[in-house]
Amino acid sequence: MIKVLSATILGLDAQLVEVEVDLTGGLHSFTIVGLPDKAIQESKERVSSAIKHSGAKSPKKLNKRITINLAPANIKKEGVLYDLPIAIGLLKASDQIACGQLSDKLFVGELSLDGRLRSVNGVLAIALAAKSHGINELFVPHINAKEAALVKGITVYGVSNLAGLVSHLEEKRRLVPEEPRYMRAPLEEKTYPGDMDMAYIKGQIHAKRALEVAAAGAHNILMSGPPGGGKTILARALPTILPRMDM
Repeated sequence: MIKVLSATILGLDAQLVEVEVDLTGGLHSFTIVGLPDKAIQESKERVSSAIKHSGAKSPKKLNKRITINLAPANIKKEGVLYDLPIAIGLLKASDQIACGQLSDKLFVGELSLDGRLRSVNGVLAIALAAKSHGINELFVPHINAKEAALVKGITVYGVSNLAGLVSHLEEKRRLVPEEPRYMRAPLEEKTYPGDMDMAYIKGQIHAKRALEVAAAGAHNILMSGPPGGGKTILARALPTILPRMDM
């Protein structure tokens, strides 16, 4: 059995998920357990096609009973970010990839049918979770690499396709780590309207955390709630944690 690390998004934070891959003899079957949603169940077809178009043997040709377990099994898993770790686990379990231990690496990404990677949501939170658990390397879709590289202390690789990742893991053709990017607006230079500053707002821990994640990842924000809840003050303070606009 092979284990590959991935993650799931729970609210604003991420939790590590172990993608366990087991191959046994018998007629071909492909089962995913661990409370997966419909998008994850459909990953069987995406992963099979991506592996085939990357030059490896398709899972359907292995004549094996394939079981994928997303642990812990008591947490509902959603989204398409498990395509990449499932594919790597299958290649490793079927001895189609010659690489060392994967315990210090974390993989997320959606696969297209031809093996290219598409962007996923929640990469910043996943990078923070990976760092807190001592993960050394994070592999994400190329378009998400700059966002993940905002987290210090972890090496981020932007992956364009499954074949390129396999070449990297086999040390045939190494990927180039994403250069860290640190965005900070100096508080001494007033580059925003009004007199609000995020540093002056006490409490509102969850709301401020949500604004920080949105600001770091360039995400949209929708504020909803009764009058007096602090929406206006938070909105006026948001520009103080944004980088200065390009001229």
